[in-house]
Amino acid sequence: MHEPAPRITGVTVLCDLLRPDGSGNPGGVDRSAAWLCHAMRHQIRLAAGLDTQLLAPTHDPVLHAWLTALRPPGEADALWAACHAEIPDDAAWHTPIQRLLARLRGQFCLGYELPPWLVRLLDLHAIPYLDIRLHPVRFLDDLLFAVRASCPDTQATLGGIAVPESQAAISAGLIEAMGRLVSEATLPPDTLLVIGQMPFDSTQIIDGTFFDAQTRQAEINAICARHRAVVLKPHPQAPSHSLLHAAAASGANVLGVISDNLYRLLALPEVSAVLTVSSSVAQEAPYFGKIVHALAPPPVRLGWRGDALAADAHASIDDTALSVDFWRLMLAPHVVVTARDGARLPPKPNRLRIALDSFWNFNEIDTDRVPRGPGA
Repeated sequence: MHEPAPRITGVTVLCDLLRPDGSGNPGGVDRSAAWLCHAMRHQIRLAAGLDTQLLAPTHDPVLHAWLTALRPPGEADALWAACHAEIPDDAAWHTPIQRLLARLRGQFCLGYELPPWLVRLLDLHAIPYLDIRLHPVRFLDDLLFAVRASCPDTQATLGGIAVPESQAAISAGLIEAMGRLVSEATLPPDTLLVIGQMPFDSTQIIDGTFFDAQTRQAEINAICARHRAVVLKPHPQAPSHSLLHAAAASGANVLGVISDNLYRLLALPEVSAVLTVSSSVAQEAPYFGKIVHALAPPPVRLGWRGDALAADAHASIDDTALSVDFWRLMLAPHVVVTARDGARLPPKPNRLRIALDSFWNFNEIDTDRVPRGPGA
């Protein structure tokens, strides 16, 4: 049995510590974790008087040295995938993991895209945490956070302050109306939109290795054959993905690569379905009435206002997460907090998109769209 968790004395922001960067070096998501740390630390201090520290490979020499010795850059992605769900129980890992636990005892952990092995470790040692990531539904007036709490009472609280799912339905309707108004469709009816992804991403890790569409070629062929036409939509930062190659080789009526804005494509009635491994598009497309063929489970299970959140579900939270009251609610089960004051920042479209410098081409259909001329 483990000893009861000690009193909370601080907040530690951490992330997927094993994820390498594009060159195989430690620190693949450190910038996002650092953003989260800086964005929330003032609110946490006002809520509970706690200091917030960042624990990430590029900010911690000991952690960086261990990861560098553990794997050469050329093997970093493969090791990350192999250990994403569960880390090995051997001597090379024992001391670093015990050192990590020693640093996290007495801390409330604020995680950015916590991997399954780290969630399991925190749960096992009764270290409280929030797992925060960017919400996969990204076409509202601003980005949302997807938030899950280790504490059942806090998880229930999140369900009460989440945004209603009707916001997604209404926003999709407006985008669809605008898209159909300004688009002149050139696709045939019943077109299947095949969505590419970043090939070396946590969403592509399945059973300890990265997804390879060649192992699912027959299934992909069958899906493509159900539709009159097939178009390929690469990820903006990764033109190549095994699913795109497999769909191109399916023998179906493949029209080729398309570069139009994703949301304009989802607005088209000619696009009837999407095919993806596990892209966020799989969770967005149903709001546009599209059939979804997904080859892997979604990375997160979503919850909206009023839902009885399951322990593994992530609540849909807007920029209320930037308020001090939010952190008073999150920290109250673990430490004395200050009195709630109801203060929030004034509403501002795209606040989080601007702060994160992440628009995913949403600006092309909203803030930066060039209107048609008078009388058009």
